[in-house]
Amino acid sequence: MTKRLLIAGGILNALFFLFHVWLGYQIHQLAQVAPPYRALMEALNVGGVLFIFFFAYASLFHGKDLMETGLGRVVLALVAVLYLSRAAGELFLFNFTAVIFASCLVVGAIYAALFVIALANEGKALLVGGDLEIEPESERRPKAA
Repeated sequence: MTKRLLIAGGILNALFFLFHVWLGYQIHQLAQVAPPYRALMEALNVGGVLFIFFFAYASLFHGKDLMETGLGRVVLALVAVLYLSRAAGELFLFNFTAVIFASCLVVGAIYAALFVIALANEGKALLVGGDLEIEPESERRPKAA
C-alpha cells in the first residue's frame, strides 16, 4: 500500500508540476497586472514549480528514503501541510473551485497517510532494534587471557 501511495502522490505531483509550468506562462502573459507584481508572481511560481518537482521526484524515485529517514518524514509532513493548507486556502482566500479543493485535499491526505505510516514503521523499528547496532554479547565481555 505504501508503494502505491508514493506512486500516486508522485504522479499527482508531476501533474501539478506540469500545470504550474503552464500557469507560469499564463502569469507571464498577464497584461493587466503591474510589472513588479507580475514578476513577483512569476518568481513565486518558479519556486513552487521546483518544490512540486522535488516532491514528485522524491516520491517516485526515493520512496524508501522518505519512509525510513527523519528528513524523509519531515518532507512527507511538509507536503501534507502544503497541500492541506492550499485546500483550506481555497475555502477562505480564493473563489472556491471544487476541482482545486478536491485535488489538493486528496494529495494532502495521501501524504498525511504516508507520514502516519512512516511514523508507525519508525516506532516498530525502534522496538526491535531499528537502526541501532547492538553488539553481540560475546563481544561485550572481556576475553580471558
